[in-house]
Amino acid sequence: MLQPRSGSQEHGQRQGVVPSLLLFVFFLMVFLSASSGIIASSDGVTIFNVTQAMVERGEISVSGENVAVGVGGKDYSRYGIALSVVAIPFYLLGKLIATFVPAHLSLLVLKGSVSLVNAVISALACVLFAFTARRLGFSSRVSLQLTCAFAFSTFFIVYATKSFLAQPLETLCLLGTVYHLIAYSRDADPRRLMYAGGFCGGGILTKWVFIINLPIFAGYLLSSTQKDRWERGLILFSAPVVAFLGLAFGYNYARFGSILETGYRGLYAFSTPLFVGLYGLLLSSGKSLFLYAPVTLFGLISSNLLAKRRAREAWLLLGLFAVNLLVIAQYRDWAGEGSWGPRYLTLVLPCLILPSGSLLESGSAAVRRIFLALTLAGLLVQFGGISVYYGTYYRIIGEFPYRTTPSDPLFLYKAHFVPNYSPAWGQLTMALHNWRTFLNGKKPSLQVDAGATRIPLSEADREKLIDTLDLWFAYAYYAGLPFSLCLLGMAGSLSATTVIGWKLCQAAKSMACETSISPFPDRASA
Repeated sequence: MLQPRSGSQEHGQRQGVVPSLLLFVFFLMVFLSASSGIIASSDGVTIFNVTQAMVERGEISVSGENVAVGVGGKDYSRYGIALSVVAIPFYLLGKLIATFVPAHLSLLVLKGSVSLVNAVISALACVLFAFTARRLGFSSRVSLQLTCAFAFSTFFIVYATKSFLAQPLETLCLLGTVYHLIAYSRDADPRRLMYAGGFCGGGILTKWVFIINLPIFAGYLLSSTQKDRWERGLILFSAPVVAFLGLAFGYNYARFGSILETGYRGLYAFSTPLFVGLYGLLLSSGKSLFLYAPVTLFGLISSNLLAKRRAREAWLLLGLFAVNLLVIAQYRDWAGEGSWGPRYLTLVLPCLILPSGSLLESGSAAVRRIFLALTLAGLLVQFGGISVYYGTYYRIIGEFPYRTTPSDPLFLYKAHFVPNYSPAWGQLTMALHNWRTFLNGKKPSLQVDAGATRIPLSEADREKLIDTLDLWFAYAYYAGLPFSLCLLGMAGSLSATTVIGWKLCQAAKSMACETSISPFPDRASA
């Protein structure tokens, strides 16, 4: 029931903006500090090419990998349009910066600028994660702990900093939908349903498979709304979803002459036996969710306690995890190669970590130590993923270039199922070696090939990447900047991040009034 806002409540809401801004700046600084500043994957290059085609030619047809023949015999990307559209301002910024660099480096500058899109998207996702934790009733301190665990101790950070892929935007859209649906169940503000529908529609425009979440969202909305408001609630939620669906159908038609054709044409048929996919995603040495995000184990254990206190929210989170797990497990390319960890499960990481707050709030010191230990274990795993580009490790163990296709049961078998070749351990070993090499001032001799479509190096020079770090300041050193200047840049970035993080912790401790923070105008009281 809506309550009139008192003067003290208004003051509390205004104060809530300060931690929100600090949250965004802190996570943005961390992600930028750990970013690579390049676009290396074939998927990312294709998404970038669509952005470039829209800006430079006013078209959506592209050439290269991950395309399908469509209208007029032209090639079109198979991917959703959302990330390419979001990247347009970053591309324009890159064009401005490129006017001050040599022409042969302009493409690198453009890609470097666009590569920062996911850092911004991911920082926004972290803010929404914290908002959602607060809406679930967790304190500012616990909400911050959960957000840091999500951001830094899971494979989310690798996609926030090392890729130009759709996973961060998918995660943002899921979090936005969940947050506003939960908020609506508390304050009954109809705008929340419009916001929730907008985020959900954005997720579908990002990746078609996001549509599998619709029944879970609708089920939660109906269960948390009075029956006499069902029709109005569904209309408000569905209106923006339908609008985005119209855009997605229009994009399909513009590419392939059919609103239902996406360009995959069976490439992602559900041909993997369910139990094979489940084993790979949950228990395998190369792709296990619990190996690449150990803290999710704590969340699963905590789900029962959350269900006792907030049953609808617990079922919402677990339902989203379950439906995505069951669908992804049957994908032909269930592992999302080449990638770090179970890439396609990135968007449901919040669903497994948010329940942890219910146990942290009421648990003993021993419980909190277990949560900390799992978080630190995840940090150690991600250290390898952040420091070394995952494609490089695949080259070392002989799994790249690919020798078979994803339809072959032995495709990337070593990387997926043989513990000795697990990227989680292999890249950690590589990271320690490569950091020693970097800090000793050693570097390979690399010649930039600006005409290369993906990695701007010759094939011979790519072999030298085995001893390199996948970090922006390291690349600056490899490109010829003085070592001392690169170390100064690294130290400055880390120092600024530490200061902002300290201020954020102080702000969380000082929030005596536990107000609920909101990314949009909120008529409801905290």
